[in-house]
Amino acid sequence: MRGAIFVMFLLPIQLIAQYNWQPLNNAPKSWRNDDVYFLNAKTGWAIHAYYSPISPSQYGQIYSTYDGGGTWQLIKDSSKAYFRAVGFADSLVGWVGNLADTNSFNGFAMPPTHDTIPMYQTSNGGKSWIPVNLPIPHPIGICGISVVNDSVIYAYGRWNSKWIYNYPVGYVKTLDKGKTWVYHDMSSYCFGMVDGWFFNKDTGFISGASTTYKAQILSTVDGGNTWQVCYQSTRVDTDEVWKIFFPDRNTGYASIEYQAPVTQTPNRYFVKTIDGGKTWNEMPFISYYDEEGIGFINDSIGWIGGDYYMPTYITFDGGNTWNADKGFGILTPPYQSGKGYSMNRFRKINDTLMYASGNTVYKLNGGITGINELYKSANRVTNYPNPYSSETTIEYTLTQACHSVTLKVFAIRGQLIFSQNFGSQSSGNHEYVFKQGIPSGAYYYSITSDEYTITKKMIRIK
Repeated sequence: MRGAIFVMFLLPIQLIAQYNWQPLNNAPKSWRNDDVYFLNAKTGWAIHAYYSPISPSQYGQIYSTYDGGGTWQLIKDSSKAYFRAVGFADSLVGWVGNLADTNSFNGFAMPPTHDTIPMYQTSNGGKSWIPVNLPIPHPIGICGISVVNDSVIYAYGRWNSKWIYNYPVGYVKTLDKGKTWVYHDMSSYCFGMVDGWFFNKDTGFISGASTTYKAQILSTVDGGNTWQVCYQSTRVDTDEVWKIFFPDRNTGYASIEYQAPVTQTPNRYFVKTIDGGKTWNEMPFISYYDEEGIGFINDSIGWIGGDYYMPTYITFDGGNTWNADKGFGILTPPYQSGKGYSMNRFRKINDTLMYASGNTVYKLNGGITGINELYKSANRVTNYPNPYSSETTIEYTLTQACHSVTLKVFAIRGQLIFSQNFGSQSSGNHEYVFKQGIPSGAYYYSITSDEYTITKKMIRIK
């Protein structure tokens, strides 16, 4: 009996653990800091960039910190580059990736980027930077950098590469800390490449879009000599896997950007693996959302951030339930448009410390602060009976009027099998009798509204 009582009290204690993000006062501020990289708790770098499609204004900057983000120093300032990625092998040797846009983009005018060098390297901690001597051909721009160890580095490029004069898609790799690089053409696999994650020099993943512009993740176990498609969306949407993150060896998450436009039925989702990346399941996310950065402190607690006008969301249960995390969104001139988040990268240092880059740089502080809103909202959705034989009533509570509420039912591996949009609904209690003829077995169902997405499990029996 004592053991049972202990288990009953253990779960609530875990659920009230609250993780607080704080903006670093002296960190660079922008519409979006595209990337941040930390060697340890104290030493790190941030990429600060800006462009405007309606003016020729553009610049790229690199900042460094040696006191955990308390103070920052500007170490490179360019009016011609758009820095997109950063990674360091040690305190001296590091790299930054440049988008290297041309003056046109799929027929549309773009800011005049005159710096077409895709990658720079430093050997003195960022005091000076020189172009990386890449082989020909090479990526037109670099979107992501994976530092596997102090010698092996992968750099990917680039996002929507085939829209830039149909330039080939690929990555470069070094085995000798940047002295020499080898180019790998991935045009037969990808429309564009955005990010990557490597467990060691041989085993890892690349994220982006397939040749038909479907969200895609590729895997390798031989250092990139061969690649396999371990996830590709079958949806009609045009989208891509933006960022990929593994809090441990078995559990991984990836954000999906450019999903169904808001004029269509909301269909936002992210993907998750629990077998080390062999298989990925699609899971529902918030309606009308442009996913970008994703990060997890452990296998259950994590965040997804979006574009500049979107709040950042937190989950405490592995992505089943999401609520807005109000720790993000510092508003400082001139970056006060919308909610001003623009979260694009999360970096985990250890089990209690993370950094994130968006409209500024944020630092995670863990602690116990009381029952969180996510735990409360999880109880707003339920169904009965469960298990059920012929029909089950799904009940949900809205604390505010919502312009769109959607019920979706998924097979256990993530395939969507039913969707019903209820349109706008008032605050209060609502219910829906689900009696579709589906085979017996376990299913997920989700209620997505303007204020939350909550996913629960239901079981149909014969």
